[in-house]
Amino acid sequence: MAIYNLCRPLLLGAAIAFLTALLALGPVKADLLSVVRIVLQKGRHYDPTDLFLRKGDTITLVNGDDSAVHHASIEADRFAFDAGGQEPGKQATLTLKEPGDFVIACGIHPKMKPTLHVQ
Repeated sequence: MAIYNLCRPLLLGAAIAFLTALLALGPVKADLLSVVRIVLQKGRHYDPTDLFLRKGDTITLVNGDDSAVHHASIEADRFAFDAGGQEPGKQATLTLKEPGDFVIACGIHPKMKPTLHVQ
């Protein structure tokens, strides 16, 4: 019983800390619903070529080529995106705020055209 009396304040403090941590996770959980996807630009191709995403997700376009420059852009009725010239190793990010199907075009390599399907 003496050990219980000594540990009681510690147990109570641990329980309060645990409950506080659970309450603090509420907003964090909402942020975890958004997804960040990597889209690789390499060898005159995008990988993946079709992405199924949700509104609020973010894509990061990464130029994985050793020497080729890429220029990713989207022109849609509801928004436009232009990453500019992406040197090898550089990246650009886009958060998808509108639902729909969008094609990313590479201004340098016109056959590079992945499609984003945003719900």
